[in-house]
Amino acid sequence: MHRTALRLAVSLLGVGLLSACAPTTHQPPGAPASQPTSTPVLVVTVNPTTTSAPSVQRPAPPVFGQFDPASVADINLDDYPVVPEVSPAMRGLYQAGLARGHNPRVFSKLGDCMTENPNFLVQLGEGRYNLGEYGYLKEVIDYFSGVPARGGGWDQDSFATIGLAAASGFNIAGPLDPTWANPKWCSAGESPLACEYRVAQPAFAVIMFGTNDVTYSTPADYNYYLRTIVNQTLDNAIVPILSTFPTRPEDEAKSLLLNQIVVRVALDYNIPLLNLNRALEPLPYHGVDPKDTIHLTVPEDERVDNFSGPNLQAGFTVRNLVTLQALDAVWRAVR
Repeated sequence: MHRTALRLAVSLLGVGLLSACAPTTHQPPGAPASQPTSTPVLVVTVNPTTTSAPSVQRPAPPVFGQFDPASVADINLDDYPVVPEVSPAMRGLYQAGLARGHNPRVFSKLGDCMTENPNFLVQLGEGRYNLGEYGYLKEVIDYFSGVPARGGGWDQDSFATIGLAAASGFNIAGPLDPTWANPKWCSAGESPLACEYRVAQPAFAVIMFGTNDVTYSTPADYNYYLRTIVNQTLDNAIVPILSTFPTRPEDEAKSLLLNQIVVRVALDYNIPLLNLNRALEPLPYHGVDPKDTIHLTVPEDERVDNFSGPNLQAGFTVRNLVTLQALDAVWRAVR
């Protein structure tokens, strides 16, 4: 049986770090150490799914530690639309997922504190939203609302559910490291990513990492682990929606480089790209809270589900809006 060795850096931090996005003085879960020669390395063997993976465009498998900055140097984020264009191959992937028993009315959310945050999509499941001029999005909200995002007696839908592969403190390697799997839901040796996909059986996955990676991950590591996440998502016949992330004002140049990698990965795998970074660009502080730059801004009334007036000047409101638009575009393209 073909087997792929996945190298994961072992974090030296305790689980307490998961309660908030990593401060700049600590290393988040799964982050490569600043001195790799002295850091223990966990080698995890990942077995491919027993069912043949769907036929989706894929580049050569990534090689750990190899990355050529020239491969992304010509990528201008503003050249790519906010709402993704969806290739015909995604419909075949979606149908393959349904054949495996995936729930067409469930999506997973993978990410760090930008995603685990209750301001991301959760309010939309409460039914108090104001869509303003975006009334057409009611259909996609209704479609995903009220459907439990897990089995085992779970009663929250995809909007309200914090995914098992979303945690404050995660960098790009975090969801691949079994150290951080929730023992209540996950099997021994199972990564948060594999656990989320097994437990939720989603048809779609919204994926965004980068907030912590600007500080803690090298571009080579970010490229490798992001491609690994995408490969495992495709192996599971789940339609990925890959998102650029907000610019960290502390290091705009590295934020740009990592976002260029996001775009390159989406292009190489021909998967939907949600260009959140471009959507946030016109906002005050580019949608990032100047007092807490690991989070997006929220409106004064905290209604991040109100897509009208001054609320659309807040980062979390805009992220919710464009994520809904992306879900709507992908869902309509594949059904």
